[in-house]
Amino acid sequence: MAQILPPLPALRAFESAARHLSFARAGGELGVTPGAISHQVKQLEEWVGGQLFKREANRVVLSETGRILANKVNEIFGQIISAGAAARSAENKSVVHVRCQHSVAAKWLAPRVSEFLDSNPDVAVAVQAGPQRWNAAEKVPDLSIYYGRGSVPGYREALLLSGRLIAVASPELISKLPPLMAPADLLNRPLIEVSFNEPGWYDQGWEAWFAAAGLGHVVPSKSLSFSLLHLAIEACIAGAGFALVPDFLVERELACEHLVDVCSFTLPNTQPYYLIEPDPKSGRREVELFKNWLLEQATRHK
Repeated sequence: MAQILPPLPALRAFESAARHLSFARAGGELGVTPGAISHQVKQLEEWVGGQLFKREANRVVLSETGRILANKVNEIFGQIISAGAAARSAENKSVVHVRCQHSVAAKWLAPRVSEFLDSNPDVAVAVQAGPQRWNAAEKVPDLSIYYGRGSVPGYREALLLSGRLIAVASPELISKLPPLMAPADLLNRPLIEVSFNEPGWYDQGWEAWFAAAGLGHVVPSKSLSFSLLHLAIEACIAGAGFALVPDFLVERELACEHLVDVCSFTLPNTQPYYLIEPDPKSGRREVELFKNWLLEQATRHK
């Protein structure tokens, strides 16, 4: 069944007259005569089936029906105004397109990006998490965050995230084990491995960590492996084992005590992430703003 809408011009005239409690001022606001406002109000009264205004001396006041309708109309008009403002704002936003390695997007960028948006309400950020290599036919992003590819013609690179590798575990797992004092205590514990399946990536891994701790060449048994760092982190939080991860990816988890640094021994991360942009630069204000914000966020970690 078709909805029977009120005469919309009459609704607009009524809203103005109810707000001013004057047909003359409503007519001035809408650029019509007081008589035209009166005519529109009569049309609306016929649709409602009741009187909307009462005349008292030289002024008009709302009837009870008019008061109820005015409250509803004000609310609806307010929603329409807000919706229009939101639509215009969305249309006018400048968008920064960012392509980012999965784990950095999930564990480093996503938890922080609201801070940038709060300070830059006229800028939108579109993040696409994806592998290191992508189809050359795809649109070139404004910025990318990946491990260093060396000198690539047509691109600039700036070191963004380096940090150190630390061994972490959930408090629940630690509570079930004897006190852990040194890296050697992890040799027979459940270890989570990160096994990257992209060319150029390698797991710096537990072997390098144990060797740096002075234990020589050991090949510990791993009970679980993942192809992405953030999956290893989630499994670690759930108590599946110990994980070796860059410290900048678990800042929140350490602060909230969802994870603990089990022995305070660290290893320099030899696979840092770089902020990559096309060269020459776009010169767009929003891209420069976001790039500088990213570099500032990385500096806070150092």
